[in-house]
Amino acid sequence: MNKLTKIYLIYSSIVEDKLEMVSQHKFIVEQEIEIRNIKLAEMSSIHIHEGLNHALLWVEQKDYPQALQIAYQKKMSLGFLPVNGDKPSQFINNLDLPDKFNDCLEEALHEEPFPMDLIECNGEIVINGVNLENQTTMAEFIGDSDECTGINKIKFRFKRLLHAFSLTPHPVTFITGKGKTISTAITGMVLLDFHKQGALLNQFKDSISLRDHRISVVLFAPQSILSYLHLTSSDFISSKKKGLSQQVGYIRTESLAIKTSVDTHYLVNNKPITTKELSLKTLSDGLFVNAGEAFRERQQFTDDKENISCEHLPQQEDRVKYLSETLPFFPHAVESDFKELFLNLKESASMNSTYILLMVLSSLLATLGLFLNSPSIVIGAMVLAPLMSPIISVSMGMLRSNTELSKQAFLTLFVGMFTALSLSALMAYLLPFQELTNEIEGRLNPSTLDLLVAVLSGIAGAFANVKENVAKSLPGVAIAVALVPPLCVSGIGIGWLNYEVFYGAMLLFLTNLTGIIMAAGISFMILGFAPFSRAKKGIFISFFLVAIISVPLFLSFEKMQKMAEVKKQLRSQNYEISGHVLQLRNIKLRVGTPLRISADLLSTQMLDAKVLTQFERFLSDQLKQPVKVNFSVHMVTGHNF
Repeated sequence: MNKLTKIYLIYSSIVEDKLEMVSQHKFIVEQEIEIRNIKLAEMSSIHIHEGLNHALLWVEQKDYPQALQIAYQKKMSLGFLPVNGDKPSQFINNLDLPDKFNDCLEEALHEEPFPMDLIECNGEIVINGVNLENQTTMAEFIGDSDECTGINKIKFRFKRLLHAFSLTPHPVTFITGKGKTISTAITGMVLLDFHKQGALLNQFKDSISLRDHRISVVLFAPQSILSYLHLTSSDFISSKKKGLSQQVGYIRTESLAIKTSVDTHYLVNNKPITTKELSLKTLSDGLFVNAGEAFRERQQFTDDKENISCEHLPQQEDRVKYLSETLPFFPHAVESDFKELFLNLKESASMNSTYILLMVLSSLLATLGLFLNSPSIVIGAMVLAPLMSPIISVSMGMLRSNTELSKQAFLTLFVGMFTALSLSALMAYLLPFQELTNEIEGRLNPSTLDLLVAVLSGIAGAFANVKENVAKSLPGVAIAVALVPPLCVSGIGIGWLNYEVFYGAMLLFLTNLTGIIMAAGISFMILGFAPFSRAKKGIFISFFLVAIISVPLFLSFEKMQKMAEVKKQLRSQNYEISGHVLQLRNIKLRVGTPLRISADLLSTQMLDAKVLTQFERFLSDQLKQPVKVNFSVHMVTGHNF
């Protein structure tokens, strides 16, 4: 541009009495610039030629769309002056103009205006963004200020929580400048081009420019209330991995048509508009403006390629239809999402020779490990056992009310249980001894803690089947929950005709079984593999079974607490019996009538049967219940007490 000698001053009535501030300003006087004052209402009638093609715009922000439209049509360049008390628009903020009037005027007289894109929405120039109305969740990610901090952030989170339960996704179709069509359902939409900062902008700033003749739109599409609430600014800011969030899509194109089947509410320049079709486009030649140096440096990206990243948005017809109602609390998986998982679970539920062989081997190993009191052999049997797979299949079958899958998985599970019980019972019957090893005894008194282990294992098992990167942890889940060893202990109880052994171990197995089914079912529902309306029957049945199992477990837990108190009481004192000072160590208790106490008995002197009988009676009186003792006597020196 040549040196400015004549310029227009486009003004609105609010500054009409201050026009001399410009015409008499030292910058204007010193440079001998002729100012021609034009009211905004008369702007369309001005004449532009080579010596007079620049204007100072001194109007309120609400008038900017009109003024920019006329400037674009007349191919004139603009400088901008602030109106005192008028909040700057995104358009002005993005230009990085100085704060003070004098500095703005100096910048507005710059001899080399900078080209920038103008974006039009349904015939109106965009200066304050385009987005869906009532998209509370996006406010935290698109702001160009620090409003969402401190107490304001707490208030915002609370508002978003309340908003979540009334949020309705909008089925919408996007048609890009090159004819690409995306049909989806969204809860948020943001035009990013005029934003300078914010968590969303950080994801795309390398591809956004106001001189590339392209618009950049971010789409937000959570598929459940849980995923909606999960999204926070930290997800974007702290994330170091490249790629979009599972709830976000991105479109960069020359023009974008947005169509809906019903009237949809938008905000264009912060003004509500209701329509079935919204049209966004960049105006071909844009506009030359006087902008700050930071703005000029930021506009480096000029690639004109169309970029569409919408693979994380719901695009299947059945999912979009499902999301046309109020957002569900849990995500909803459509058939294409769980088809592979369902096939795998169906295969896991089927009985075959490999399954039978693994059950035989794991049962034999577990039984031998229990008799040999070998934890390592028992752990090996846990890893080898294939029972976890049909149990997870049972859980999915109950959740989705799939009778065929449930029956098949139950049959496979029953055959595995029968195999383990039969083999262990046969081995217990044939072996010529009946000794309660630590490995056997440790599975006779399950409690609510064992139920908690089963629940956590069920959650892990569900995730291991759904997430490929977690599947390698499935052997660890099998070890944690220990399905085959308690079955084998129950079989040993059958072989010994010992009801207490059978009952205690079977209770542990049923605890693991019901806990896994319930926890895996809830996990699958949360992951979206069945809506609550379909899953509630299966969830109720699993809860009912767990509730029944919890009664004896709770009673057993109370016994554990009492036994812990008894052990503490027995360990905490020295006993003086017939002149002998005694102590108990390594105490083991077996609940029953009488209470059986096994322990190391420490004494400084030799003990005879009379002293041991007196000690047994003393413990019965102290504990106020019949006691039967089995002591291993150890002679110690006095200083070891």
